Amino acid sequence: MQGVILDEMRLFVAQRYGYRAWLDTLRRSGRSVTHHYELSEVYPDEELGLLALSASEVTGTPPLDFLEVFGEALAPDMMRVYAYLLDPAWGFSDFLLNMEPLLHEALELHTPGAQPIKIHARRVAPDAIEVTYVSQLRACAAVRGVIAGAAREYGVAVDIQETECVLRGGHQCVFQVQWQSRGASGRT
Repeated sequence: MQGVILDEMRLFVAQRYGYRAWLDTLRRSGRSVTHHYELSEVYPDEELGLLALSASEVTGTPPLDFLEVFGEALAPDMMRVYAYLLDPAWGFSDFLLNMEPLLHEALELHTPGAQPIKIHARRVAPDAIEVTYVSQLRACAAVRGVIAGAAREYGVAVDIQETECVLRGGHQCVFQVQWQSRGASGRT
């Protein structure tokens, strides 16, 4: 897990729930309150799960709900930080279709040689894209949140259905993302 993502977790918890909640998350995770995550370091994937579980306990939010809300907050922050990687002509569907290479490029800036995130997207209809996430991390709720956060950033109302999930015995997580087409006047 890239340090930049873990640091985003820190920012999210501190901004949404207060800095004390972050310190309590660190304590509950067995970390010192002075512990920090280096943006350029790679940590065991389990670190994200440990932090998310600890933060969910501290905030009283169910773990999957916590991860989804984290993903929703992560998307617009990362889209602003890495705006130079986004094509200004893109709409929401373009973003989804290019999400995997964008994530790779952004993470490679901080952690050269980082293991790629496996998020594949393919158009299944003019107003629908299938997103497939394959990872031992099992952070499908965060991916769902990223999709929702990006949709909000692009001003698109979406319906996200998870048709397969590793948490329900699947081999991967598959999201069917559908939206109302705007027609020729707007980009989705």
